[in-house]
Amino acid sequence: MSPFLLWFDNQYRRGACRDIRAHAPEDTDLHHIADRLQALQRRNFYQLLGGIRQSGRYCHEFTMWCAVERDSPVGQGATLDAKDTFTELMRMLARWLYRALEREYESQTSDAAIDDTIGVNGWTFTAEGRFFC
Repeated sequence: MSPFLLWFDNQYRRGACRDIRAHAPEDTDLHHIADRLQALQRRNFYQLLGGIRQSGRYCHEFTMWCAVERDSPVGQGATLDAKDTFTELMRMLARWLYRALEREYESQTSDAAIDDTIGVNGWTFTAEGRFFC
């Protein structure tokens, strides 16, 4: 196993989809990803292990390399669709995470958020825009 490969916890966690819905009740995209991951696990009798490795200098959905294994006590391999489905779902999750980060960044750097920060901290500025103590 490559030291640069991030392997996920090998324990399927019962109730994960319910917990995700409780955390983000309106986020149907996240629900869809969780449901499809659960279905993939079900097809593999909840024995699927997955890993992701980043390749190249950039970090985005198309620079990830995914692998799956099935931790079967009798040596049975993963279903034929496991690697492709896992890769697709991890890319969907990467897009979801990136969009969430973008929304948070836009929220925290909006004019209203900056005005609130200035007001709460009691900061003042000169007409030229320099900080005034």
